[in-house]
Amino acid sequence: MTLARHPLRWLPPFVVGVSAATGAEVSVGLLLYGGPGLVRSLTTILAVEAAALGAGLWTAPAARSDLVESLRTRWLFCLVAFLVATLFAAFWSVVEAVGGTALGQGLGLAFLAALPLYAVGGVIGAMGAIAEMDGSGGTRWVGGTAALGAALGFGATGASLPQVFTPAALLLVCLVLLSGGGLVYGSVLEARLRVHVRARRSSVLGEVRVEDRQLVARDRYARVLIEGGHVRRWRLLREDAPEPWDVAALMALVGPASNACKVLIMGGGASTMPHTALQRYPEVQAEVLERSMPVLELAREHLETALHDGAESRLRLRVGNLEDEPPAGERAFRLVVLDTGALAPQGGVPSLSARLRASVLECVSPDGHLVLGPVEPAPGSWEFPATWARGRYARAAPSDLGELGSGLPDVEVLWIGTPSADGLPDRLGDFERDESELP
Repeated sequence: MTLARHPLRWLPPFVVGVSAATGAEVSVGLLLYGGPGLVRSLTTILAVEAAALGAGLWTAPAARSDLVESLRTRWLFCLVAFLVATLFAAFWSVVEAVGGTALGQGLGLAFLAALPLYAVGGVIGAMGAIAEMDGSGGTRWVGGTAALGAALGFGATGASLPQVFTPAALLLVCLVLLSGGGLVYGSVLEARLRVHVRARRSSVLGEVRVEDRQLVARDRYARVLIEGGHVRRWRLLREDAPEPWDVAALMALVGPASNACKVLIMGGGASTMPHTALQRYPEVQAEVLERSMPVLELAREHLETALHDGAESRLRLRVGNLEDEPPAGERAFRLVVLDTGALAPQGGVPSLSARLRASVLECVSPDGHLVLGPVEPAPGSWEFPATWARGRYARAAPSDLGELGSGLPDVEVLWIGTPSADGLPDRLGDFERDESELP
């Protein structure tokens, strides 16, 4: 997961650090020098402040789905704590006798030292958990920035207390800083990539999950199917989203109208192409080979692939190892699609056996096409027959896709070969052919 870098993301923890140091030093000044009473030991004051800060950090929420809401609650509590400290410091200054009683010093220790430092610890801990979730350094940068803010807070408080500001005035400044920091952090959270895991399943090659990724500040939304750390499918959740790469190949290579023919997609358990083919072409038959049942199930539930075995007489769905379920039917398929993204969790195109490669080539009809995509095969990992026409097609991914986290492509590439004498078109929908020589 990534974080959309907000230029002021450093400011909230810095402000919290300033406020923490200011509150700590003000409490030391009032409690230690406020007259005879219960708390006259610097050791006692610092021990209470350190314990309160540690308790706040210890009880800060860990990474979880409602972490942002929990942080907002803790930030509000921090504002309340500093408001209480401000009012108590003002009362202390007006009624000097407060500092001379055991009760007054005890309340001062609670309201001036313990409560603000506990609240600050909770806020810093929650910000660190959010940064950890986003993979942006976690407590390292949050804690470091807060410590730098604390250094400034100590220095500024020592220089201004009591000649320039009263203790209550300094705490009021902290309250204003925390309010402003909260507003800034709200904009930081809006620029944050939010990831909601809709469902997850275990598989032989690692966890399979469906994520909804949102970048609210820029109105970017996508649904992503991931297997073993590799993106199997993605879909932008907007009306003008580009059509999937395999659907684009289907429409361009099979054509707007087609007689009875067969199409095959290998690794197609997450594809909408078979359903599109059956809906668009009444006489077309579709065959899907998929090795992962969890991928098939999650894609059906969350990507609307409509792949149900037996639900449509013109659809044949086979689940199992592609090496054990090679395509059958010599020269039978008008369009054969090999999803290279589906091969990524098991090593990509180089993992295919010579037997399976031969089966794929043999099942393409004389007027048919073989498509490999959208992940470009490694150099030397695939060869078309010497007599085939072949071409490389590419399209840039939508500009907003790159802002939605790791694993999403910058470009989609199709390798297409055909034994047909008609050759290949210059364009396939929004895929453009380039001059690269294919093996």
